[in-house]
Amino acid sequence: MEVHAPADATEPAEVFERNMAVGARIAAAAVAFFFIAFLFAFFYLRALDSNGKWNQHGLDPGQAWGLPIFLCVVGSVGLFAAAVWSLRRDAALWRPGSFAALGLGLAAVVLQSVQYTQLAFGPADGGYASVFVGWTGLYAVFMLGVLYWLETQVAQTLREGDAALPLIRPSAEALRVVWFVLGLVGLVAYILLYLVR
Repeated sequence: MEVHAPADATEPAEVFERNMAVGARIAAAAVAFFFIAFLFAFFYLRALDSNGKWNQHGLDPGQAWGLPIFLCVVGSVGLFAAAVWSLRRDAALWRPGSFAALGLGLAAVVLQSVQYTQLAFGPADGGYASVFVGWTGLYAVFMLGVLYWLETQVAQTLREGDAALPLIRPSAEALRVVWFVLGLVGLVAYILLYLVR
């Protein structure tokens, strides 16, 4: 009976690291370009303001929801960056930091979902409303994808222990890049959708 090595063991570790780094930058660029469409829509529709329909009813999604969502995202990004930094040192912060980042990220998605039940407007209530619902809804979907990626890393380190840390590190560093860019998108969304309107 012939035994085959796992697929990720057939290439040297430095090649795997480089592939993850390049893939992360491509994914981060894709995230940024995706959300540039909403940035353009915000500024274009706001500047055009056809027949006064940009924010015709003075819609306000409320800081009571926007600020906690934003703080959860920022906290998750920061804690995950610290956890990844720990992987290069002694890995003491990896598990608590990644668990906390996962929890805060999930809290942001839950808060966003609950906010939709409290909104007094829908996507058909003008330009601002359509940009708000589209941007925040798709942002939550992207966050779920990133959180799934993070959860797989946490599960692997729980299942395999410290032996998995060298394999997790390149993937975690790649995720840190994507999560950071998504955090920047969240910052722009918070400023434009909750403060500027």
